[in-house]
Amino acid sequence: MDALYKIGLALFTLVFLVSLSIGYPHLYLTDEWITADQLNHLVTGGDPLSGYTPYGASDYAASHHNTLCYTLALPVVSLPAYHFFSMFGDDFRFAVILLWSALLLGLLLMIEFWFPRCSRWRGVPWTWAGIISWGVLFVLNAALYRQFWFVRGVHPYDVSVYPEVAAIVFTNSIAFALLGVIAFLIFREVLGSDGWGVFGLAATVCCSSYLFWSGNAKDHALVALFFAVAIYCFTLYISRENPLYLFSSFIAIGWTAFARPELGPALAAGFFIFAIILAAKRGRREAGRVVLAVAGVPIGALPLFVNNLGLSGNPLILPWTAGYAASGGEALPSGTESLWSTLLGHYTLRGGSDSLSGVTGAFFEPSNSISAGFFQVSPISFFAILLAAAVIYALIRKRPTGIDSRDARLLAFFALAAVLVVLSYARSLPWLQASPGIVPDMRYLSPAYLPMLVIGVYALKYAGLDADGVREGSRTLFWLVVIDLPLIFVILQVIAGKNPGGQITFITTLTCIFLAGVAILYIAVLARRASPRLLAYTVPVLMLFPLAWEVIVDFRFATNCWEGYHFWIPVVEYIWYIQYTVFPL
Repeated sequence: MDALYKIGLALFTLVFLVSLSIGYPHLYLTDEWITADQLNHLVTGGDPLSGYTPYGASDYAASHHNTLCYTLALPVVSLPAYHFFSMFGDDFRFAVILLWSALLLGLLLMIEFWFPRCSRWRGVPWTWAGIISWGVLFVLNAALYRQFWFVRGVHPYDVSVYPEVAAIVFTNSIAFALLGVIAFLIFREVLGSDGWGVFGLAATVCCSSYLFWSGNAKDHALVALFFAVAIYCFTLYISRENPLYLFSSFIAIGWTAFARPELGPALAAGFFIFAIILAAKRGRREAGRVVLAVAGVPIGALPLFVNNLGLSGNPLILPWTAGYAASGGEALPSGTESLWSTLLGHYTLRGGSDSLSGVTGAFFEPSNSISAGFFQVSPISFFAILLAAAVIYALIRKRPTGIDSRDARLLAFFALAAVLVVLSYARSLPWLQASPGIVPDMRYLSPAYLPMLVIGVYALKYAGLDADGVREGSRTLFWLVVIDLPLIFVILQVIAGKNPGGQITFITTLTCIFLAGVAILYIAVLARRASPRLLAYTVPVLMLFPLAWEVIVDFRFATNCWEGYHFWIPVVEYIWYIQYTVFPL
């Protein structure tokens, strides 16, 4: 088997394991009622456009005109998981535990036989100790096992029966694992080695909210996956100049539009313009290929058109438009009229001081105390800003930037991808950072984490961090997670054990302070006043803080949710009970 496939399979297994290990199949936001109801209606043959049953409160349904206003992207891709679980009935949790155990054993065997250098620590074969521990964990999980009820109409009042939630969350975990592999491939392609690819994947897991969104029924993990595929294919097009990669990228944009229609137009237009600019330098024939490749957008968006046709009767009319019109007794607009109205309404920007304060709050300090800003969750992304400043400074001083033409094109593309995401929600920025529903991060902007992280990690290489440095950084991060992350968790519980806002404020403030210090160090490294090797020890610490934020919102306060089950893995569930006994809520 090719080495790249071995690494990809091992990373998929590892990321999937992490997601399942801390996965808590539940509804975190009321909006998730919509997706759960849609999946239920698809399974039972109900109306996927209206009716808040079996999930949802009456006042919430009334505020949405009883319309299930999302596309069917996430419910449709969750159908295989639902039918898989239905084979096991009320013992479907045991199937997940068996899968988790098989993945863990498989990962240990992969490391032992495929990556023998990683299977020894100071000559000690730790993988064999891991296999023994695996056996102990399997016995503990079997002993602590309790059913998750799946079948409705059997148990009294159907209390604790949420099969749709379980299927959607499991699907999001798979999406997150696939996203991890795509992220590794992107970093590897841009930075040129497996070591940088693994470090970039670690940055993606630590410095984003993707892991959190893999554990509930929102579509952010799925959107991030489709967006990552589009980015990866476009990256291959830039590197290898094969128009088939560009065509694939546009198809993935169509998939993204199916999951999040508001993202599709901006991504399609921005990617097309950038591709035309690149192709113009290579002649008319290449420009013609770009024009042909853009046909991938409607091909990829075919599920969206079918979705619209089935729900509204017109492929260009989105479900919420049809549902709201029907609830008000209004006539449906024509397809083109609805399309232009939606585009103009969504992309018309607002001016004024509110927009500026909205940007500041969304990226640095939201006014909502239980939410985190973009750079508070993803401090490594801030190095993209520092890199841009360094390049601008070099251009002003008429000095070489030190970035070759291929890398310059890639960096420009990733910057464009991030900007397109922000522009897609620019109209919402004035209220985004203050809304009680935008938690625990600026979730609408979450697709931008990945392209910003690519630029941020590239900035470390630009500063002189070499292959040995990135290996040292990865080792430092590993030991920080093993030793210091539990200590930080305990300290946070002692300081503000019952106050989620207090814990989040403390860790995000600490992140900003340390980010300022590492930013100063980075500038000193660029000015050749400090060694790049220092970044191998300070950047992992910076990555640890958002991971601690993840532990707060996704583990400590996991039970502050709506309908759903407990942790997938019984051992993890009882670890949570132990910390709850020591630090009660």
